[in-house]
Formats: sequence, structure tokens, C-alpha cells
Amino acid sequence: MTDQTISFEEIPRTSRLFRDYLYDFDRVGGFFRSGGIGIEALADHAMEIARQESPRAAVADILRDQNLRAGATAATIANIDRLRQSNSVAIVTGQQAGLFTGPLYTIFKALTAVKIARQLEARGINAVPMFWIAAEDHDFEEVNHTQILDREGHLRKITHSSATSGEGRPVGSIPLDAAIESEISELVASLPESEFMARLIGDLRESYSPGTGFAEAFARMMTRLIGHYGIILIDPMDERLKEIAGEIYRRAIDHLPDFSANLVRQSAKLETEGYHAQVHTSPELVPLFMMDGGRRTAMILGQDGRVHLKGSEKSFPFGEIVERVHQSPANFSPNVTLRPIVQDFLLPTAAIIGGAAEIAYFAQLLPNYRLLGRIAPLILPRASLTIIEKRHAKTLAKFNLRFADLFEGGEAVLKKVVEGSLDNQTTAVFEETELLINEQLERLRESLQAVDPTLSEALKGGREKILYQLHNLRTRFIHNRGRRDEGTQPQIERLANALYPHRNLQERELNVCYFLARYGYEVIDRLFEAIDPLSHDHKLAGIQAKFISPSDP
Repeated sequence: MTDQTISFEEIPRTSRLFRDYLYDFDRVGGFFRSGGIGIEALADHAMEIARQESPRAAVADILRDQNLRAGATAATIANIDRLRQSNSVAIVTGQQAGLFTGPLYTIFKALTAVKIARQLEARGINAVPMFWIAAEDHDFEEVNHTQILDREGHLRKITHSSATSGEGRPVGSIPLDAAIESEISELVASLPESEFMARLIGDLRESYSPGTGFAEAFARMMTRLIGHYGIILIDPMDERLKEIAGEIYRRAIDHLPDFSANLVRQSAKLETEGYHAQVHTSPELVPLFMMDGGRRTAMILGQDGRVHLKGSEKSFPFGEIVERVHQSPANFSPNVTLRPIVQDFLLPTAAIIGGAAEIAYFAQLLPNYRLLGRIAPLILPRASLTIIEKRHAKTLAKFNLRFADLFEGGEAVLKKVVEGSLDNQTTAVFEETELLINEQLERLRESLQAVDPTLSEALKGGREKILYQLHNLRTRFIHNRGRRDEGTQPQIERLANALYPHRNLQERELNVCYFLARYGYEVIDRLFEAIDPLSHDHKLAGIQAKFISPSDP
């Protein structure tokens, strides 16, 4: 791979908090652990975490069982044994159990955790990479689909519909229906034919088989893709883990309402300083869901002193909820404000690898780490990449385009290409016509204003209609020329679909299966090589096939 970088300051919809976090950490340092986000700060912090009490051995026993069920490699089992050691620390990342592993950034997160763990190992620190499968999340619509590029370069969405995906049910407990077999066939039929497909098809069918839970299927596929790096997967739905985590559940419920008040204050502080609060909070918040009929149900502490189940008429005395949490922690599940602290109670977490949204909600959590007697981890950004295939690099060069030009959308790129290279004379006439119309209409407006201001105001609507019609004609011209010039329009559409689909970063839209089909499993190792944890920019990673597949031009 060859690569370039682009600053997140140039990328649309990047939040101010994330920009400052990456490039001006001192401005946001008060919301996170001090010391910055470099490897030196992490190494120092890891030594502190290594001394913090953690249920390493008990958790390692459970992780061994979980990872063996997913087909764990020898490297993963070795890392679980290292986790048992009293000086171990974990570099943790995670994501929801998306269909066929979900968007590309899921893979990037895992590889970033591995790379940072290895950097600490090189410094003599016993660090292991871990991936937290967010199996308790209950938004099935977020995980039941994936998106690829088909053989013609069109975006194709594959969706799994499940009759058992009732609202509020944890995703990890939802079994795959028999329809998964036809959905795999749909995926395979859309991907390019290549020498790599036999392995990919085998892994998909062995991982995503009917009756398998979403989280388990995800774990199996992740193991097949990145298991050789020794990453440890963890499924928090395991009741044995919940029994251990019960201690932190109890602390949270025992420290109400301070827990909720801290969140409200921290959110207000963020907003006062011009940032956004990622997670909505309120003084009535109870940071645990109750498992009610197989569903995660939010709990609200009412003014009557009772705990009410959201969307239900059920309520309980607060003391009864406290007793239930103490006696049966498996019947509860942490919400987003408590889940990271639960994670970092179960694991000796030195660092969490996250994206912009995760970094934002961690900015709200620091006071509650202190409240519950835990040391907060450092929060480090995951690698962010756009994979640029050779054919798309050629298209960019052919039309003298930059990656950043795609931020305006395919329509704007086509306009730029047509107006910049196909018919400069007509383009100039359009621009001259618009300029003249504006000048003449402005003269008319001034004259009308002197006679009757209401006529001047009426002209405003007329101007908009005239310019709209001119713009419409210009758009038709662009499309006409794009179609006539050797398929320019389809080339631009394929380029936008591949590099900036739906006007979003590729890593947030496309699934890794497309790249596995074209370049083989070695693409994972090449992505790993491209990751530089010291760089906080978005990387444009060029890729050329070492093996030529039948679909290559």
C-alpha cells in the first residue's frame, strides 16, 4: 500500500470536540485522563493500571471458553494466559455485532488495538489486545445489514430480517433465521469472482449458520479474519461475567443520585465550553436496564421514590431494585454511561480505542470513574482509512480530482469534471449569462425600489425562478456531456460509491468482504501494516493486487 493523509479538519461533519481532541488536546484535556494521547503517556498510564486490582483470573477462565467456541487461534489462547498474569493490561476496543462484521471500521478498530498492544510489548509492558462485542445493545436495525460494492460498482445492501428481533431484545441473543443462507448467496453473487472466493464463502457459511446468535456468528467471523493476531474477544452477555460485574452494578446503584448528577454536570460543562454532549442525561437516570421478558428496559427514578420501567406501568420501590441488583446481577444490563466502567472493572484497561462518537461520550464519564473507585483508561483514536484501489486512483488522476472533491457529492464532482475539461466554452457562456442576469436584475431592482418598494420585493422571487431555470439547464447540459464523453458519468458514480459512498467515509459504509473477494485475506495484513497509531489524520491507503483476480481490468 502507498498512502497519503488528510486532516479531519477538512472532513465534513467532524465535531469540534473530536477535532480539538486530535489536534489541540489541551483544550479538552479536562474531560479526559491527563497526559495526552501519545504512546509515552499510555506507557506511563499502563504501569498504574497494572497495579489496579482486577479479576483477571476469573475473567480469563470465561474468555478461554468464549474464544474456544469461536475457534480461537493459539495466539489468542496465549494472550488469554498472559491476561491472567498480575501485571497484565488490556488495550480494548469494541463494536456492535454487525452482519458479516459490519462496516470496515470494525476491522480497523481491532487492528489498531493489536498494533498499540505490540508497541507497549516492545517497551516491556504485558499488554494484550481485546475486542468487546457489544452484544447487549438492542438496536437490531443498526446491525442487521451490511453494504458492499457489486461487480458493476453499485452499492448493494444485504439485510437480515429476523422474526425474533423484538424491540428491546439484546442483539446477541437473536438467532439467525434460515434466511441467512440465501442472504449469504446474495452477497456472494454480488461480489467479483476470484481465486479468493472459496475461502470467503466457507468462512461465511461456517460462521453465519441458521440458529447461531448474532454475537456468536460475529465472533466466529472475526476470529477467521484477524484471529492470527491474537486478539481476545469478549461477549458481556455471559452470565458468569455479569456475576463478576455485579460488584460495579451495586456500586452504581448505591451511589444514586450522585451518578446521575455527575453526568448532568459534565454534560452541562461540555456544552458551556462549546462542545456537544453525546449521551442525553437526566437526574432521573438509572444507569442499568432491567431484563424484563427478555428485553432490556430502561429504568427511571421517579419523584415518588419508585423506580419505573420506561414504556410500562410497572414500578418498584427503590430499595427492592437495590436488593435485586445485589442478589441477581444477571437480570440487569448497564446502559451506555455505565458500560465502559463495567468493562474497565472486568478488565485491566490501559486504553480504549474508539471513534469520534465513543470519544465524545467518554468526555462525560470521568467523574463517575472516580465515584465508583476505578481509574479511567486513556482514550485513543482508532485508525481511519479509505482504501483506494488502483482503478479508482487512475480515475482521480484522469479527471484531476482530489479525494476531498468527493465531499461535495457525486453530482458536484461530475459538474467539476464536465466544466473543467469537457466544454470550457459552453461553461464560460453559462457563467457569463448568470453574471449578466444578476447585474441587469440588480439594476432593475434599484430602479423599482425608487418607484415602489413592493415591486422591488416581487422581483426577488422572479430572480430566484430565473436562476433556478438556468441552473436546471446547466445540470442537464452536464449530464448530457457526461453521458457523451466515454462514460464519464458512470465512472464518477463508481468512484463516489467506492470512496465516499452516500457522502460518508468509506469505512463507515462498506464491508470488508468486497476487499477480501478482490485481494484475498492478505489485505488484512496490508491494512495492519498501513496503520500508524501515531498519526491522527485520515489515511488514504492505495492498494494494488499482488494476485490478479478475474474481475480486475
